[in-house]
Amino acid sequence: MVGVAIVVVGMQRDVVGQYCTHIISRIKKLVERAREKGVLVIYACDVHYEDDFIFKKLGIKPCALKGTKGAEVVDELAPQPGDVVVEKRMLSAFFATDLDFTLRHRGVDRLIVVGVMTEGCVLKTALDAMEIGYDVVVVEDCCASPNLRGHEVAIELLKQLKIIEITTLEKILEKL
Repeated sequence: MVGVAIVVVGMQRDVVGQYCTHIISRIKKLVERAREKGVLVIYACDVHYEDDFIFKKLGIKPCALKGTKGAEVVDELAPQPGDVVVEKRMLSAFFATDLDFTLRHRGVDRLIVVGVMTEGCVLKTALDAMEIGYDVVVVEDCCASPNLRGHEVAIELLKQLKIIEITTLEKILEKL
């Protein structure tokens, strides 16, 4: 299906944690359907260096370090041949990456965004995509955060803005 891509944000061993394991099976179902329908699947993966300033800024210990097992996508969602992996060092999958070029080169104009840190990486990726001209859908039950309130606030903000479609896995599967 030309024109559509799934962007899976941050579903890596060090990033997933206990707070979002419940979305792995949902994202797997979406990704499998996407592949069946010829939809491009992109993994936007945090890949950091130990001294990246973002760790100090966020007050967290270094994680998803380049070249470590922790930076790998969780086994259940491992990239397959034909999938694209984009390494990102900041919240947005677009900031200082070649994601926009990759999408435009492949004729993609609609993104379905899922993954972790709804109020951070998912929100920033979705808003950046919208601002540079993509039609964006966020699948709310395929997103999670360590702070449930943060997830809820981000989804509510996107609903209030009315510029990014918010949907559920069940509804998006009907459209693919």
